[in-house]
Amino acid sequence: MIDLPSPNLDDRWLPIELVVLHYTGMQSAEVALKRLTDPEPRAGRYPGPWQDPALDPETLLARVSTHYVVGEAGEVWRLVDEEKRAWHAGQGHWRGAAELNSRSIGIEIVNGGHDFGLPPYPDAQIAAVIALLRDILARRKLTPRDVIGHSDLAPDRKLDPGERFPWARLAEAGVSVWPAAPAPTIYRDLAAGETSEAVAALQRDLARFGYSVAESGVFDAQTASVVTAFQRRFRAARVDGVADAETIALAAALAA
Repeated sequence: MIDLPSPNLDDRWLPIELVVLHYTGMQSAEVALKRLTDPEPRAGRYPGPWQDPALDPETLLARVSTHYVVGEAGEVWRLVDEEKRAWHAGQGHWRGAAELNSRSIGIEIVNGGHDFGLPPYPDAQIAAVIALLRDILARRKLTPRDVIGHSDLAPDRKLDPGERFPWARLAEAGVSVWPAAPAPTIYRDLAAGETSEAVAALQRDLARFGYSVAESGVFDAQTASVVTAFQRRFRAARVDGVADAETIALAAALAA
């Protein structure tokens, strides 16, 4: 454990009930650590595809932080004490609740993300993530279900830790969940814009796990966004927001 304190924190006012996994999405660990500990981040210090090149380099950016950063070789930096509120989750909902920064511990995993080709996560890095999660879950009396991705809580705006993140490996290690093998033949594909009980059942299954989706019975844009996030985590071979039979079966298995 390497201590690298960030000044970007404040007090919690809710109990810890989640661990949120992110990718750093930046050029390197060094750049990410600098950004996460910068008390006065300016646009010119962190150029990248996420930023308009015409932006004044002196423009102040939002201050961000996390509790832990896990490097590609398995290094672990501690930036914010778990008892404090780090600024990593932003706006989002999970299990019907908001204000997730105060409810969670954040772990940033060094990876270039979608802006840099979403490279694979090295084995040593995932082993370190698993070890860190085991420690946190044991100390905090949390369960594997309490480990989620940034894209789970904010499916309309976040993609991390991405479809190449090995969630199944975490589940095998007992620090995440994975649905049982589905029986997709008993389900049918759902069409965008469809209104039916089958759509409502899918929305119920997704919401039972924790996703923020209304049980409207209408396959609307919100539902498509949540389906995409679900696929990114549990069916990465096809991440398109289309509720095909396999996706529906996986969601039902997870809810069960």
